[in-house]
Amino acid sequence: MRRIPLETDVLVTHTPPRSHLDLGLGCPGLLEEVWRVKPRLHVFGHIHWGRGKESVYFDGCQRAYETLMSRAPRGPILDFIPNAGWFVALQVCYYGFNAVAFKYLMLGPGSNNASLMVNTASMDGNTGRLRKNPAQVVEL
Repeated sequence: MRRIPLETDVLVTHTPPRSHLDLGLGCPGLLEEVWRVKPRLHVFGHIHWGRGKESVYFDGCQRAYETLMSRAPRGPILDFIPNAGWFVALQVCYYGFNAVAFKYLMLGPGSNNASLMVNTASMDGNTGRLRKNPAQVVEL
């Protein structure tokens, strides 16, 4: 794909990248582009129920989380039977624990090179009516 310039700081798209404020409906190609470019701010909409914002750190934990979230659900019973998804969930826990422990042991702020993703959808689900939500304010 490689259509987004590497020096992009603020990215605005219609659809979200896969696994980020998207209810599983985001674009996997856009996710790979966002990983390549790593913009400081990515603003999108389209998935009305996904409204909100989140920080993304582009590390091993983030990759494991995205892998886990992109797995298709197998059902309420089959998801409790050990499978490859459990291994990925343990990876998320491992990376997350290491990040917190490292930050605590080093007594520092940790990695502050996160990207912020904001879903600015303003519709009330699929009703066609606008929500009366407060504006989402971000500081870069």
